Amino acid sequence: MKKNLLFVFTMLCALSFFTACSDDDNKKNEPEGAVLLKGTQTYSADKLSLKYGDSPLLGKAITFATEDGKTGTIKMEGVFDPSIIKDLLPSKTYVVPVLAPGVIPGEVTTMFNVDLIQEGNKYTFEGIDSNNGREMKYAGTVDSTSMTLSVNVTMPKNDLLGTWNLAPIVPGEGAEANKSQPMTMSWVSSTPIKIDWNWIMPDIPAGTVAEMPVDNIVNLLGSLYASPALAGALESITFQADGNIVASYKSKGQTEWQTSPINLAQYYIKDNKMYIQLNIDNIIATVKANKSTKASTKAGLVDIIGEFASLLSNGVPMNYAIKGEAATVSVDQTLLLPLLSLLSNETIVTLLLPNIPADYQTAASEVLKQLPEIIKNTTEMNVSLHLVKK
Repeated sequence: MKKNLLFVFTMLCALSFFTACSDDDNKKNEPEGAVLLKGTQTYSADKLSLKYGDSPLLGKAITFATEDGKTGTIKMEGVFDPSIIKDLLPSKTYVVPVLAPGVIPGEVTTMFNVDLIQEGNKYTFEGIDSNNGREMKYAGTVDSTSMTLSVNVTMPKNDLLGTWNLAPIVPGEGAEANKSQPMTMSWVSSTPIKIDWNWIMPDIPAGTVAEMPVDNIVNLLGSLYASPALAGALESITFQADGNIVASYKSKGQTEWQTSPINLAQYYIKDNKMYIQLNIDNIIATVKANKSTKASTKAGLVDIIGEFASLLSNGVPMNYAIKGEAATVSVDQTLLLPLLSLLSNETIVTLLLPNIPADYQTAASEVLKQLPEIIKNTTEMNVSLHLVKK
C-alpha cells in the first residue's frame, strides 16, 4: 500500500514538473506586446504634417520603418505630387519629372535612427541628429494613418549669415556713370546686336540699322531699367542659420516693405558655391493662379520645368564673394546660357513680352530673334547682385 502511495505521489510530482516547464515555455514564446507598424510606412500629402522651424514644409515624403517597436529609421526626401499641376498638363498621360528638393538644404535625402516610445496606438520620438556639420533637433509622432514631424536645423556657419541690404544706386559722371549699381551685367559676344532705330523711335525711317556690341546694350539696360526696378522691389536679404532665405520686398503698387515667409527659398554652401533651393509647390501654385493660361502655354511650362529639374532638386549654383562689409552673389554663363536659350521658346516669349514696357516691345521681339546666333558666339556672361551688410 505504501509502495502504491509512493508511486502515485511520484507521478503527481512529475506531472506538475512537466506542466510547469510547459507553462514556462509558453510564456517564453508569448510576445511582450504587439509591435505597431512593423515594417515600412510612407507618409506624404494629407498623411504628413511636417514643420521646418515653426512653419509647414510642403512637397515632402517621410518613410518610417521599425521591426521591434523600440527603434526605428526615418528617411526624409522631396516628393512631387503631379496633381498639383494637373491643370497645367496638356494631357493625362504626360510624364512629370521629379522636382522637389529634400527637407534639409543640400540633402536630397536624409536618414536617421530614432528611439521609440509607445503611447497607446502610436509612437513618439525626439532627439538630435548631427551630420555634414549641421545639427537637427526633431520630434514627432506616428501611427498607422499619419505622422507629425517637426525639425529645427542649424546649418554650418558661413560668411553670408545675417541681413544684407541691397547696394544703393550711386550716380556718377562721365566714365563713372555706373559708379555703383545694385545689379551689374556683362555679356561678351562676337556677334553684335542689330537695332533698327524705327523700332523705338517711329519718326526715324525704317531701315536705319546700327550694330552695337552686346555688352554695351546690356550695361545700358542694367543701369536704366534693371537696377532701378530691383531697388524699388527689394530692400534686403537675410540668410538665416537654418538655411532659409528671407527677403524684405515691395510688390507692385505697394508702399510698405514686407517680409517674405520662410520655407519658400533655402540655401546651402558647398565647394565654395551657394546653392539656392526653391519650394516647388509654391512655384506651381503661383503658376496655377494664372487662370487665363492657355493649353499651349501649359505644355511649354511643363517642358521648361522638366528641362531644369536637376536645378530644382539640387539647387541653383551661384558664385559669391565677400569683401569687408560688401558681398557679391553672381551667376555666370554656365547657368545663364542654357536659361537664355529658352528665350527662343515661343511660350517664354509670350509670357515675357507683356512685362516689357510697351515702347520697347517691338525692339525686344526683334532682338529675341537674333539671340541664337549671339548665344552661339558668346565668350563671357555674368549677372551680379551687390549687397552691403546691415
